[in-house]
Amino acid sequence: MASILGRVRTVHTPAASELRERAQQILSLEVGFIDNPAFRYAKSRRKIIEEALFKRGECRDTGLCGSELPAHLARLCDTELLTAEQERDLFRQMNCLKCEANKLRTQIDLDDPDADLIGQIERHIQHANEIRDHIIRANMRLVISVVKKFVHPSFSFDELLSDGIVILMNAVEKFDFDRGFRFSTYAYRSISRNAYRKVMDRKKEFSRFAGVEDSTIEGAAEESSASMDERTWERLRSMFALFLEKLEQRERLIFKARYALEQHRTIQTFQSLADDLGVSKE
Repeated sequence: MASILGRVRTVHTPAASELRERAQQILSLEVGFIDNPAFRYAKSRRKIIEEALFKRGECRDTGLCGSELPAHLARLCDTELLTAEQERDLFRQMNCLKCEANKLRTQIDLDDPDADLIGQIERHIQHANEIRDHIIRANMRLVISVVKKFVHPSFSFDELLSDGIVILMNAVEKFDFDRGFRFSTYAYRSISRNAYRKVMDRKKEFSRFAGVEDSTIEGAAEESSASMDERTWERLRSMFALFLEKLEQRERLIFKARYALEQHRTIQTFQSLADDLGVSKE
């Protein structure tokens, strides 16, 4: 009987090599957090972590969908907005879990890793990430409402939305919940500043290119078609290559397909391009 129990324990105990690998992964992680006076004492950290574990089921999507939004955007907004109290609690719990994980990491011994310690750290990090993701989903409506104001011919809504989500994720990591203001105020400023800067930088790029383009085309137009020598064509080819470099990969594909350039032998309609790319004709 004792030998059977011994074999069972051996089967369920992680191998030393596996534990060392998990320990090394934990030590290589960058677990940043916003410190708070409530995290200074082990007793207060345990209380916050117990509260976080007790409310773990709340960090799930509710299935709500905004009927006024397209389906693919509604899916991003299926999490309820957070109240001021919920927001404060979630940020406190997320940062406390990360703080505790960081403190526990100092106890890891790579020569003799402790399975219980490693498992505890992994659970703290996983739960902190779950809370972070819940906060991000609950604020997706904010990103959409901000970036749609900055849509520009040189910047599509999807492109601005992608950038906005990245800014939102960074804002969640850097927000100090103890400053007394709502996260939406902090995130709104970060997202709008980034969107404005992106659009203005793109406008400057196009304005610089427009000057080169206009002068080149005007010079070429002054020559008759019979006198268009190789040098002129080379200038036009260089201008066109420069123009393509300014475009995103999808924009280049659309431009080439629309005007039957390079490998594209026939002109494609906007509708056929939209169908191929899975976007609207507009």
